Amino acid sequence: MRETLKMPVKETGEGPPILLVPGGLTGWKSWEPFVEVFTRKQRNVILVQLLNVQYGMNDQPLPVDYSPKTESRALTATLDALCCLKPVDIVAWSYGALISLDFALDHPDRVRTLTLIEPPAIWILRARGTLDAEAMQTIDFFGSLHGDITEDMLAGFLKEAGFVRDGQSPRELPQWQQWLPFRRSLRNSPAVIHQMDDLRRLQALKSPVLLVKGTGSAPFLHNIIDGLAAGLPDVRVIEMPAGHAPHLVSGDRFVSALEKFQDAAEM
Repeated sequence: MRETLKMPVKETGEGPPILLVPGGLTGWKSWEPFVEVFTRKQRNVILVQLLNVQYGMNDQPLPVDYSPKTESRALTATLDALCCLKPVDIVAWSYGALISLDFALDHPDRVRTLTLIEPPAIWILRARGTLDAEAMQTIDFFGSLHGDITEDMLAGFLKEAGFVRDGQSPRELPQWQQWLPFRRSLRNSPAVIHQMDDLRRLQALKSPVLLVKGTGSAPFLHNIIDGLAAGLPDVRVIEMPAGHAPHLVSGDRFVSALEKFQDAAEM
């Protein structure tokens, strides 16, 4: 019998729930600056940690059958354990956005609104027949990220994912020392490229969806958002600076846009 895993979780504040699902490198550290912001706005903030990040921090190997569905099922089990059964506002970034999309497609009735910031849902490109040579190069690189994740692998990932501009060295950025301890999280990367799904499932997700692009990010991520926008029934697309982390670089603008989107869903 398959073990039901749960994600580590932090919960704070009172009010309508907002679920923050982080990226797959630094995990919930990426959402920590927003917890107080949303708490002040009278929200019950639910912050989860992805399994791949937790396993990486503990230097544990991922389960042998690990996939994005492993994370999606763990997210479901976590919300069940919190008795969070009513539709919730989900805000998710990067790999967390891929996981949240899978959760929403499996449980559309549990989603009030869904905000996805640059999900690496490569299956969208494959299903739409829009994989270009550049995307294939990225896929090949992601497939190589297993075993002992070196500093060079981390630097390559940061370039492929759109964290750094062309000609810029990740090692020269002030965030490099913050990223470095989390490099083992990247062992999830082969699972990302092997995920498969059906475009027809997008039509069943009737909840409003906000898709967020980062200006200057990797083209394949923007193409994924374009593919999602073409298939989802109720969708809005916004773009803001900068790169693959627009919510961190353009925090105030992001929060304002998110509030307008979620408020409109109440009408």
